[in-house]
Amino acid sequence: MFHSAFHIQSQQRGAALAIALFVLLIVALLGLTLVRALNDSASAVASDVLGTRAQLAAQSGVQNLMTELYPLNAALNTGLCPARTSNEPPIVRNYSFTADGLTQCNATVRCNQLQLTSPYSGTHIRVISEGSCAGGTLTYSKRTLVEIGDGIQ
Repeated sequence: MFHSAFHIQSQQRGAALAIALFVLLIVALLGLTLVRALNDSASAVASDVLGTRAQLAAQSGVQNLMTELYPLNAALNTGLCPARTSNEPPIVRNYSFTADGLTQCNATVRCNQLQLTSPYSGTHIRVISEGSCAGGTLTYSKRTLVEIGDGIQ
């Protein structure tokens, strides 16, 4: 009898060990899933931040060019943007930003112009700015298109 009771008790210990290992495996898998989810979330946040910074760099490139196109108390600077000859305007300016929030960001700005003909008159200017920002091993870029009509009638 003693032998049978000992045999049953050792089987129970073996079952407890198997259950403990199973529970440990489940907890480890849950921990791994949580770590992956947090890592994916951190990557998504970094992606959003760099994308927003690239968009702001593109907009800053447009604004910088606009101050050159339309100097304070002066007429349109028609010499800055060449005449329209193709769909993709040529690069006229490259800006590197050092301000907080735009460090490691650049803007490449293209523009061209078209003198409108009858029945319209005036100048149509197309500005395309591509902002790009580096973060670690990744680089994000965004493009902004602005079309300007000067004296259009």
